[in-house]
Amino acid sequence: MKTHAIIVLFVFLTIPKSHAEDFRQLLISVEKNIRVEEWSLSGSEFPFKTDSSVSIRKDVLHGGKQEGVDVIHVDNGKLRFTVIPTRGMGIYEVVSGDLRLGWNSPVKEIVHPSFINLSSRGGLGWLEGFNEWMVRCGLEWVGHPGEDKFINNVGDEAVMDLTLHGKVANIPASEVEVVIDEEPPHTIRVRGRVDERMFYGPQLELWTEISTTPGSLQLTVTDRLVNEGADDQEFQMLYHTNFGPPLLEKGAEFVAPIREVTPFNEHAAQSIDRAAVYDGPTPGFVEQVYCMELYAGDDDRTQVMLKN
Repeated sequence: MKTHAIIVLFVFLTIPKSHAEDFRQLLISVEKNIRVEEWSLSGSEFPFKTDSSVSIRKDVLHGGKQEGVDVIHVDNGKLRFTVIPTRGMGIYEVVSGDLRLGWNSPVKEIVHPSFINLSSRGGLGWLEGFNEWMVRCGLEWVGHPGEDKFINNVGDEAVMDLTLHGKVANIPASEVEVVIDEEPPHTIRVRGRVDERMFYGPQLELWTEISTTPGSLQLTVTDRLVNEGADDQEFQMLYHTNFGPPLLEKGAEFVAPIREVTPFNEHAAQSIDRAAVYDGPTPGFVEQVYCMELYAGDDDRTQVMLKN
């Protein structure tokens, strides 16, 4: 098997502005009432000369629960990935050669949010669409189902239901564009804005950019979260990344500079001595979750690895 070292970076900061000479293609816009159903760019159509065979394609899926889902496929010549604007700008998969970042979910379709009831099964409805390699959780809440107190529209304390992992993965992007830098190495950027807003509630904007350069094995996710409300707003963000074979299989190991590990519940505590080692597929397996605080360098960054 030919191996590939795919590098994925997650960055939470300001997204760089484009220059006037950069190539830009608007695909979705609430402000301009635009939705381009099909669009592609490849070969001689690519606006700048590169040594790699690059292609970008925008499609709409049809059939079953994936009816109407927008997807953007990017192939930089060595690495290809699929972005899902309809599902909060999540990433369905990343592929290089015979190596795939993704997993074999029982959910086979890329499910449109209109078919999902987040409150079903006691707040577990999020799982009805769960099959991406990277899906964001948030923006107001990222955890398990429960209840929370809040001040309602008449100033009284009230209780609201919290559903699994929040709403953002099931909110279609309001603005989406493809940008290609004029300057070498002609970085390809898929940009989007996802809004989690309501009156007397959160008014949050997630600006995201998923970028790569032609011929590289690196993918960068750069996010910026903006509170457009007049008041302070609680928020939480979780990047739920999910792996399957050939990386994640029996004996695979999570390697990281761990300062402290805390089991999520008593069930997880029973296996804490093997928290970093994965078993093979097990019928009836109940998830085991561990919260980890990691050591970091002077730049407050750290590295982790999934070792096969």
